Amino acid sequence: MHARMIKRNLQDHRWRFILIAATVITLQLGALMWATDAHAGINVSFVTVKQASHFTTHRTYAGRVIPTRSAELGFKRGGEIAEVKIDVGVTVHTGQLLATLNQDTLNAAVREADADVAFAKASLKAAEADTQLAVNTEQRLRRLLVKGHTSRQTYDEANLALGAKRAQLDVARSSLQRAIASRGARLAELAEATVTAPFTGTIQTRYVDEGAQVGPGQPVLRLVENDQIEAHVGIPTHLAQQMEPGGAYTLVWQQQNFAATLSTILPEVDPATRTLTAVLNLDANIPLGAVVEMQVAESVQEPGFWLPISALTAGERGLWGVMVINANNTVERRLVDVVHTEAQRVFARGTLSDEDRIVRAGVQRVVPGQRVTPVAFKG
Repeated sequence: MHARMIKRNLQDHRWRFILIAATVITLQLGALMWATDAHAGINVSFVTVKQASHFTTHRTYAGRVIPTRSAELGFKRGGEIAEVKIDVGVTVHTGQLLATLNQDTLNAAVREADADVAFAKASLKAAEADTQLAVNTEQRLRRLLVKGHTSRQTYDEANLALGAKRAQLDVARSSLQRAIASRGARLAELAEATVTAPFTGTIQTRYVDEGAQVGPGQPVLRLVENDQIEAHVGIPTHLAQQMEPGGAYTLVWQQQNFAATLSTILPEVDPATRTLTAVLNLDANIPLGAVVEMQVAESVQEPGFWLPISALTAGERGLWGVMVINANNTVERRLVDVVHTEAQRVFARGTLSDEDRIVRAGVQRVVPGQRVTPVAFKG
């Protein structure tokens, strides 16, 4: 009898366990059915995507502001510096005298040349007078010879004397021309002992002071033109094909934008940077040597889709995921590769097709396989 009671108790426990398990399973199935029904009614905002053949990106390239013209100024001849009339930072104008050499020897040479010219002029006047006298004598003896009042010998002597005087006159004229040319050479040497401004600009550097000995061509002053400046910007070779002279571009310096016009693109590639140099003209108060940035809209020929950033979810191996609502209003997860990012959107490539409906926002509320109620985003 004791054995029958033990057996009855075991049967009671077994049925009690089965009842509890059935209750738990029933509650779980009910909860799952409730959750499924509830989630099937979630409204999900979506956008429809279309494939684009390219995207435009804004890239920035650095460059320097340089003067349109600059020059290292020096004397064409050597000598001792007598005076440097201009200091650094001073604005000078075209033709203005900037520096001189000691000119004592040169001035003496010019005075000597002046004397040679004066002497040559006087000699020319004397030769002209002698020639005119010889002409008159020859004409008078010719008339007497015709009348038989003088001998042929006398006339021939007068005629030969006229030829000699004319030759002497030619020599005098040549001597005057040579003296004038010599004087011009001395004046040119005197001019070479000065430095004048070839254009209007500002003295950037002063290399020497009075009393210094300089050689021909040695820099004395550096002059830069600051009324007109230009920027030299290094750009990649493929971008040069998209830029046209005369095009308008924006340069940025100290967070300020300045309008610039492309003048030309130099044909030679810089061996250090492997870039071409774009020369841009600008009318701006930017210090020479300052670093500026050029912003360029560059077209990249690559197919892909524009997606809102809010549609992305973290993926695997550097990829991103997006939630796609299929024809059955069920969520699918697709992987994409982001190739370009902007403030509110990205350009991506991946397993997407035209007219796919992409969950625009609230991707954390849905999971793959979940049915949703799609709501088109109107924005």
